[in-house]
Amino acid sequence: MRDVNNGWLIRYLHSNTASAFFFIVYLHIGRGMYYGSYRAPRTLVWTIGTVIFLLMMATAFLGLSTSQIWLDYLTTMDLCNVSTVTMSVLPLACSNRCAAHLAKIGVKPLAIWEDLQRPDIKDSVYPLIKPLAGVYMIVNLITGDIYVGSAITGKMPNRFHKHLFGLSGSKIVAAAVLKYGIHNFAFTVIDTILSGVVTKEDNLELLKLEDKYLTTLTPVYNIAPNATNTLGVRHTENTKASMRLNYSSERREKIGALNRGKKLSPSVMEAIRVAALNRAPMSEAVRAKVSANSTVANLFSVTLLDGTAFSDGDVMKEIRTIPNVAKLLECSYKTVQRALKVDGIVKGKWVVKPIGKAHLISPGKQGKFENK
Repeated sequence: MRDVNNGWLIRYLHSNTASAFFFIVYLHIGRGMYYGSYRAPRTLVWTIGTVIFLLMMATAFLGLSTSQIWLDYLTTMDLCNVSTVTMSVLPLACSNRCAAHLAKIGVKPLAIWEDLQRPDIKDSVYPLIKPLAGVYMIVNLITGDIYVGSAITGKMPNRFHKHLFGLSGSKIVAAAVLKYGIHNFAFTVIDTILSGVVTKEDNLELLKLEDKYLTTLTPVYNIAPNATNTLGVRHTENTKASMRLNYSSERREKIGALNRGKKLSPSVMEAIRVAALNRAPMSEAVRAKVSANSTVANLFSVTLLDGTAFSDGDVMKEIRTIPNVAKLLECSYKTVQRALKVDGIVKGKWVVKPIGKAHLISPGKQGKFENK
């Protein structure tokens, strides 16, 4: 239906032709009975036709049984690998009231689950949605209000549990579940990312997809109108009053006075001192990793005083943090610090100048430095 050109035509031809085939068979049997084809000398032909008819019905039931076996196989085996997930195994049937709400907002989900109060619901839902990365929707079957969210690969079961069972996701959804009951909600998957595994570091396409549905559906249960931030959220007057109360000058003073004037006991101070003295020093590898991952570190340029190039051909090197500069110039940390306070000349050979904060440098220069 979705992935093949004119898939709707192929599916409906297949479905309606199967029904028409049985209808034509009934017409054929009716004609035989009207003309008495079951009488001698055509009794054997009639008997063979009846056997074929029974076999045809048995074949139809066999197809249903085989489909269920294939579904069970996918659920227990293939869904462990995201590349083998087929959307055809996801349930699409729903109640009339759920269908009415979905039709009202114009959404055709890829999967629908109702009767969420069933004790086995998690066992049946988790294996099917765990490999998926996409946008889900929670529908209140009483009011028709919805919540729209997204989940990266492997995290959709977590969202399913937090919103509807743990009640630790959306506070508005939690209040609605407590008011109307879990049996009056449906969990649906409305869109997916099929381009592979989606992670926190590579979820831009997923967030854009969620933003699209947030904009078109304007869900009542969502506080923020955007998937990436809370820009545009408007607090009620009661919430504003509560926030003013929580951040009043009296409250700030009370919090500030909690430890004011208090002193640690000698035994506690001695325990802190001993723990600090026994703490292992940071290894060079860890120090280098921290320095490389720091986005607010200082960046320095290092050039030769006579203007010539380094042995590797670079005229100027961009180095992050003073310890790395000292390591390059084979001197102490304090030597570089003293030079920076005067003219930046180290050992009469190199010139060190601060460039600025690393996170303010252009991406191109950052990449160049990180390679260094």
